[in-house]
Amino acid sequence: MTKAKRPPYGICDNKGRIVMRYATRQGANVAALSWAQCKRGPVSIKHGRKVIARATPHWPDHATLDEGFTPDLPL
Repeated sequence: MTKAKRPPYGICDNKGRIVMRYATRQGANVAALSWAQCKRGPVSIKHGRKVIARATPHWPDHATLDEGFTPDLPL
C-alpha cells in the first residue's frame, strides 16, 4: 500500500507557516484572495517550498494576486 499524498499547494500566513493545503492551484488562489481580504494582510501561495504567488489586500473589498511573472517581484 502507498501513503496518501498531501495536497501540493498551500497558503501561508505572515510568518510563513502553511495554514491550509489545496489540491489545485485555482483553489489555492481563490482561498488566498479571500484570506487576504479577511485578515487584511498579505498571504503567500506555495508549491512545495517555493513561493509562486502572493495575494495582497488594497482596501476592504479588494485584493490582487501577484503571480511573479516579472523578475523584479520581491517575493
